[in-house]
Amino acid sequence: MLHSRRLRSTLVAGIFAALSATTSLAPARAQSAPAPAPGDQGPPNILFVLVDDMGYGDLSIMGNDKIRTPNLDKLAREGVLMTRFYDAAPICSSSRAGFMTGHFPATVNFVGITGSRAKNAQLGQADWLDPKLPTIARVLKGAGYSTAHIGKWHLGGGRDIGDAPWPTAYGFDQSFTTFEGLGPRVLVSDWERDLALQSDKLGQGPRFWEIKTNLTQLYCNMTVDFVAQHADKPWFVNMWLNDVHDPWAPDDDSLSEVMGHGSDSDDDRYLATIVKMDKTLGKLFDRLDQMGEMDNTLVIVTADNGPSSLQRYYGKGHTAPGSTEHLRGRKFSLYEGGIRQPLILYWKGHAKAGTRDEQTVGQGVDLLPTIASIAGVKAPAGGDGIDLSRVLTGHPITSRPPLFWAYGKQGAPKQPGVPSQPHDVSPRYAIRDGDWKLLTNAGSTDIQLYDLASDPRETTDVSSRNAPVRDRLLGKLKAWMAKLPKYQADQ
Repeated sequence: MLHSRRLRSTLVAGIFAALSATTSLAPARAQSAPAPAPGDQGPPNILFVLVDDMGYGDLSIMGNDKIRTPNLDKLAREGVLMTRFYDAAPICSSSRAGFMTGHFPATVNFVGITGSRAKNAQLGQADWLDPKLPTIARVLKGAGYSTAHIGKWHLGGGRDIGDAPWPTAYGFDQSFTTFEGLGPRVLVSDWERDLALQSDKLGQGPRFWEIKTNLTQLYCNMTVDFVAQHADKPWFVNMWLNDVHDPWAPDDDSLSEVMGHGSDSDDDRYLATIVKMDKTLGKLFDRLDQMGEMDNTLVIVTADNGPSSLQRYYGKGHTAPGSTEHLRGRKFSLYEGGIRQPLILYWKGHAKAGTRDEQTVGQGVDLLPTIASIAGVKAPAGGDGIDLSRVLTGHPITSRPPLFWAYGKQGAPKQPGVPSQPHDVSPRYAIRDGDWKLLTNAGSTDIQLYDLASDPRETTDVSSRNAPVRDRLLGKLKAWMAKLPKYQADQ
């Protein structure tokens, strides 16, 4: 068995080396990393782990008492855990656009997921992320980093769209994708096979088949291989997991470990998937530590939107697996449970260990300026995010510019998705300014106002008794909506 595992690891490493050699669309520009100060380790390596469809309360450090997630909990305990961090959207493609570019997704033509050409046109959404936009990868590559994207993409390239740019067009030296991306990729053979078959027909890069339960280990092996090949300079790896996205495919060991802990068999499978992911990531962190890489690596962990809201539960009085820790809303919703996440920041010797930051309000658009600051380079001008790097030293940020969200298009024949429970279906636009959060539909209908300081679960709409606050936030939100592309800003 040990021999077969070693052989498989060797094969995976060889596959990634062979595939990645084909991914660069142009020779990488040779540059030097910023010179470190005396006694400094130099700019850190950066590993960004993005989990697909994980709920705010799914990790045990965030209150999940059904399972334990010791490896991610350990990172949080030995680093900084932000509990008031938000995704830039309640759905994957748009959320990822915010992380990558530092722009609110609607401003770069993302308000849902990248689906078929017809569905994108109905939403007034782009078929793929504009490769001319600034990205984290391009900023770091320009600073001398080796860069790789490994895992889910979903920013263009899938279904009937075979002419989207590969991830290497966005500043990545190498890429390996799975769901909704072109270039070298793995096709899932046992779940959502119809989408994999569509991807296979598109061509555009070498590909092979694998079962879903093996994907996270595959990504981790490829990450180790990439790091080993680029240990002579700082590296950035975008490792975007998709195992927590339904349908869930845990292994038998993890399922046996949690059997009966959930509310039903689906919940058991979901919990087992979280447990398996945590174990696999723990092995990755241990391996990087053995390689000496964790001594100067910033590890960032969060999720792209709230937990699953399966349509098959609609009208049955059930809630899909995944914990929002009692926050209202789930995936597809602009209520807190659909967009609020924990953010883990671990950087040995730099992050103030044991910091649980419950004051700083952050969002996905902040990642680019924060990483740029930590890497010692200037962030691109015109972004919507702010630099959160001071939270690493235990100093919360107490004020920031307003945050904006847009999801879907009012009156579109087909929306990107809605939560299974009517209570979780939110208006399509939102603003958070201080502790106030206002939501509304197009035409200023269904206006709702919540004081998140006293009502984080958004149970009581106070718009009628706080008219000045309501009107002030509505004015800011409408002014932002007016700047969106005309086909998108359905005021």
